Amino acid sequence: MLLSLIGITGCSDSADSVATDPPLPVAPASDNQVPDDHSLPLDEYLEAGVPAHDRNWTGSDMQQAAEALGKLTKEDAALLPRYQSPQSGKLFDRITSAENLELYQNEQSPIEVRVHEAILLMQSSNQILVLYATAFADQKVADSELIEMIGSTLRLSATIVLLINEFLPTLDKNDPTYPTRMESLDNVRKNLASVVIANLKVPTESDLYRTSELKRLLGYMQDTYPVILPALPEASRAEALQRLRSLIEDPEMQHLQPELKSLLKAVETSAEQAETESAKPTN
Repeated sequence: MLLSLIGITGCSDSADSVATDPPLPVAPASDNQVPDDHSLPLDEYLEAGVPAHDRNWTGSDMQQAAEALGKLTKEDAALLPRYQSPQSGKLFDRITSAENLELYQNEQSPIEVRVHEAILLMQSSNQILVLYATAFADQKVADSELIEMIGSTLRLSATIVLLINEFLPTLDKNDPTYPTRMESLDNVRKNLASVVIANLKVPTESDLYRTSELKRLLGYMQDTYPVILPALPEASRAEALQRLRSLIEDPEMQHLQPELKSLLKAVETSAEQAETESAKPTN
């Protein structure tokens, strides 16, 4: 997704420095085990180079955190901050906080600046997500941490969709780079589709995730999919809706039925609204 975003904005970041979307984690050896909390006190993360938790983070802050946490995990992945941990919970909350997205919602800031900063935040967030996915596979962190990281990625994805919707009308169709940027937009949509479809598999993995955590993830999907799905290619959007309907019809998904039905209603409503808007005549 990041390479595609760079193509849209015309940013000059080197491709070598851009992280791709992380793979899904492999299954841990045993199911639904919550590893002991071996995370550090907040001041030790500061000493390791992680930014302070008590302020909103920019893309550069997230990049600094990714680099510092990457060094710590080489020593022991169990040192990663943990969700609701007495030692490190406040730092984990900062890593995944929706408050970090407030910068991109400020229309007083130039759109080019906001898009560029969002690219950096996505890159760095993906790096941290990979750290947690690997630690989850090694049973160093719990399902809670991975669900929160996925939720944070979904919120950022939705924010990027809104930024692109705001940015595209500013592009000059006569600019020689316009076709390339539109091709990059298509790639963003395809990558978003892959993320959506992959995440719809997670609710079926009850051997890896507790029901409480899956319910929370479905809540995050309900908050973000109504924004993300209208940006997907038409066939992929239809596939996502069909997969969601299949989950609702699956007898093994009874424990998630209320949340799945609420999610379907939300995305169907957004899809209908998107179709209505696209059918309106343009001036």
